[in-house]
Amino acid sequence: MLFDTTPACTFGLHDEFISAGRLDDLSMVHAGLTAITSDISEENTCVLAIFDNEETGSGTKQGAGSPVLSNLLLRIVEEQGGSYQDFSIAISNSFLISADNAHAYHPNYSEKYDPTNHPALGGGPCIKINANCKYMSDAHSAAIFKSLCLDADVPFQYFVNHSDVAGGSTLGNILTGQIDIEGVDVGNPLLAMHSVRETGSVADHLNMTKVFTHFFN
Repeated sequence: MLFDTTPACTFGLHDEFISAGRLDDLSMVHAGLTAITSDISEENTCVLAIFDNEETGSGTKQGAGSPVLSNLLLRIVEEQGGSYQDFSIAISNSFLISADNAHAYHPNYSEKYDPTNHPALGGGPCIKINANCKYMSDAHSAAIFKSLCLDADVPFQYFVNHSDVAGGSTLGNILTGQIDIEGVDVGNPLLAMHSVRETGSVADHLNMTKVFTHFFN
């Protein structure tokens, strides 16, 4: 097998771009870890769930299609003296952000994009929408994430999957098969997703980290 040995780097006139392999989805992992390990409120139970096997279907015992997260959350409630009913109430009062990157607009492949929706590098985190329900975003959950961005003074944009081009689903929809929780699909725009090297925006990554930190608080 061939693989890229060049270290990750920033580039551009002002080092505004990131070039690295596996930005999808390690960049969201990094943003989430940075946020949850920062100085956040201890009033809420904050959870960062990072799963194996996302690109191979999530059907393993440690994947998002397994009951591992719901079992863990139930154990947290029970450790605090709660019941299954308390667990159900806690889930109904919770919100999930499913973070997987989005495709930035590429002018060489304009036919692959919604004609009125062109997410750009540096334009902020994307709220991901799919008419065929491949993402868990709906009008209410999208509005919640939009409010988080506005409160954190972070720009945002929308990624709308071309309705006649099949796209991959995310862990958000898979998790709702195990946990009845409201949530939204988001991600930073990337060029050349799944290539040996992907390109993202430094500003987008910092802004997503900022939104996650605000969410955990």
